Amino acid sequence: MKLYLQKFTVVVCVSISLFQVNLSFAQQTATSRVGVLAFADPSSVAERWQPTITRLEQELQRPFELVALTPDQLDSSVAQGKLDFLITNALTGVSYKKDFGTTSLLTLVPRDGHLPTQSVGSALVTRVNQKVDDYGDLTSLDAVSTDKQAFGGFQILAGEMAHNHLNPFKDFNSLKFVGFPQQKLLQLVANGEADVAILPTCVLENAIANGYVAKHSLKVVLTKPTTGFNCLTSSELYPYYSFSKLGKTDHRLATEVVKVLFDIQSDEQAAVIGRYSAWSATVNDSRVFTLLKQLQQWPFVTNWTTIFKNAMPWATVLAVLLFLGYLHHLRVKRLVVLRTQDLQDEIGQHTQTQKALLEQTKQFYKAQRVLLTGEMASGIAHELNQPLAGIRYLTQGCIYRLSNEQTELKEAMLKAIQQVDRAQSTIKRFRNFCQQPSVMKQCQLDQVLEETLSLMAPEFLRMQLTPELKIEPAKLIADASLLQQVFVNIIRNALDAMSDTAIPYLAITLNNSADGVIISFKDHGSGLSEAALERLFFPFETSKDNGLGLGMIICKRIIEEHSGEISAVNNAIAGIRSPGLTITIFLPTKEA
Repeated sequence: MKLYLQKFTVVVCVSISLFQVNLSFAQQTATSRVGVLAFADPSSVAERWQPTITRLEQELQRPFELVALTPDQLDSSVAQGKLDFLITNALTGVSYKKDFGTTSLLTLVPRDGHLPTQSVGSALVTRVNQKVDDYGDLTSLDAVSTDKQAFGGFQILAGEMAHNHLNPFKDFNSLKFVGFPQQKLLQLVANGEADVAILPTCVLENAIANGYVAKHSLKVVLTKPTTGFNCLTSSELYPYYSFSKLGKTDHRLATEVVKVLFDIQSDEQAAVIGRYSAWSATVNDSRVFTLLKQLQQWPFVTNWTTIFKNAMPWATVLAVLLFLGYLHHLRVKRLVVLRTQDLQDEIGQHTQTQKALLEQTKQFYKAQRVLLTGEMASGIAHELNQPLAGIRYLTQGCIYRLSNEQTELKEAMLKAIQQVDRAQSTIKRFRNFCQQPSVMKQCQLDQVLEETLSLMAPEFLRMQLTPELKIEPAKLIADASLLQQVFVNIIRNALDAMSDTAIPYLAITLNNSADGVIISFKDHGSGLSEAALERLFFPFETSKDNGLGLGMIICKRIIEEHSGEISAVNNAIAGIRSPGLTITIFLPTKEA
């Protein structure tokens, strides 16, 4: 066991070592990206700094990538963490410290012998005949500059004007930003298209030395005295370019990069093409903080521009969500209106259906009462006619036995016979009055059955019963109202028989046969005894406490009136009786 643990420990240690080696190798071979601020043509800026980047690749044996970016592109790349190092002016480097945690590592030493702390400033260039003695004279001039974010040029001069209680955006007669190259601004002033150009220091001197501008045509105004600086300046002087690392960059890599840059000499290709003498340790940048204060930028006031830029994506998302929420609100509101209208229409239709169903129910019960009255009249007539006929025959027999002298008795008996005839005539008229004539016409029997089920729906709901239906379309010549009486009576009898059944069951089928249709009603009720089943279709035979015993005889006579047959059998499975009763009706098909 101990040996096993020792082997396991060795394997774990070797795995960790290999992982660390692979991680270190991946970090060493990953490309480090160096962003450089480019106001002018990015390709010319890249050409200036590429030899320096190549020197880093050669010395450190790892890939570096130079990326020349405009101010907006640089802000975005730094915010997204796409860069490892930065080459920027001092003002941009300080500004990134707050939001992105950059650290200044080195400061560039210019080739012209200027101190790295006093290398960048602004010069106000006018025509030689233009009189500018103080900052107040600038308010009547038309000014031009390259870019409002240019450190050496506009931003430094903006700080000087703010120090003299002026705002360059408001207090010049006009202010235009015309871009690069910088020599273009000198031509605008020389041609009289502008009164003053805001440029970095030494631009005028270099243009005169290279023959771009006549020697005594332009001048620098509002100059400030300097020591050891060979160009005229209208502002304080500030540090040169700075080399910074982002917070995510490995400090060991940063240390190696600093060592390589420190070793670059002024006569090497990287320094000559890059237009610098060397790299030095970071210089005092307190003047930059003073400039930021004059420009009312971080850390002295809230940088609303940066805050707005950072908040803009979230504000956009919030606005889109609010807009989508509003659209959803409108959609829901519209759906509510439509649904309310649909509900109102459904309620209206339901009300109309209820009225029609109620009227149909009333007509059904009225017809049922008429049928019941007619059947009762037939039964009563049948029961009364027999004793009346007996009375008549007996009375006639008595008359035959009377002598001719018994005239008074004979006359009384003749009057009795007249009253019997009158009673029979009254019973006949009552029977004829109560009988309902049949109206035979073509009907859709399946629809008649479905309407019957609609009438009985409340009863089904009360018993929590859903009938099992197998109904085929069927047409025949019949009295739909009378057949509906039959169906209702059979279904109601089935429901009454299942009143004490735990799980009621009712199956209704309508099938077409070769010569007619067959309708069956099968329930799981109490069924009937054999004696009761034999007398099911006899009048005044009932098993109900309050029944008249006329329902099934009415059904039988209606079916027979349609030349059909009706029968009833107790349910059975494999010859063994099971709960319930099945009533079957056959109706022949008649052509219209």
